[in-house]
Amino acid sequence: TQLVSPTIKNQLLVTKAQNPMDVLRQLLVMGHPYLVLIFVNTKQKADEVTKDLRSHNFKVATIHGDIPSRERRRVMKQIQQMDYQFVVATDLAARGIDIEGVSHVINLEIPGELEFFIHRVGRTGRNGLEGTAITFYTPDQEQAIQTLEGKGISFETVELKNGELVESYDRSRREKRKNTQSKDLDPRLKGMIKKAKKKVKPGYKKKLGQEIRQKQRRQNRTKNK
Repeated sequence: TQLVSPTIKNQLLVTKAQNPMDVLRQLLVMGHPYLVLIFVNTKQKADEVTKDLRSHNFKVATIHGDIPSRERRRVMKQIQQMDYQFVVATDLAARGIDIEGVSHVINLEIPGELEFFIHRVGRTGRNGLEGTAITFYTPDQEQAIQTLEGKGISFETVELKNGELVESYDRSRREKRKNTQSKDLDPRLKGMIKKAKKKVKPGYKKKLGQEIRQKQRRQNRTKNK
């Protein structure tokens, strides 16, 4: 069985040095989304995101564990009536809540558990309708993404450029290249690189860098003969 419905465009958004909130606000005005569910991992984060979006005039509803059930029912009714286009939620609070017509799910934070990820993404693309799931990602979260991919979830990697989402570099190719480069290195060269990374005098570091580059060039020439 497929963990993510084929009706869902499952995207991984590389944010790099960009401020995630700036990126989020740009996303929310792109392509006129019908109803957007924004997932975060904690109640505190949900409040922070809601406050930020409201300060930029987005009409946002919030669903998390600290919101009394009566208030939550009222908010849910308003969401169903389309009084809100954007909903910030935590995983546990969103459990058992059925929201119709979600066009986009945005994972502002990667959840700690695979089950949560599947529940989040599965909120869109229902009843044969197309949906989009976008997961924010920085390169230091590679391990978490690889874990999800290892469970059979595939992503299309994109980045935000000039107000639109464009295809980004191939993460797996970058990882492969990194591993291949590491394997191809002469063991002595590896030792020199290790030494260069340690804190040494600037002049010595420069000299060591030159030596490493010379050895790499010689090694490449030998390999290409």
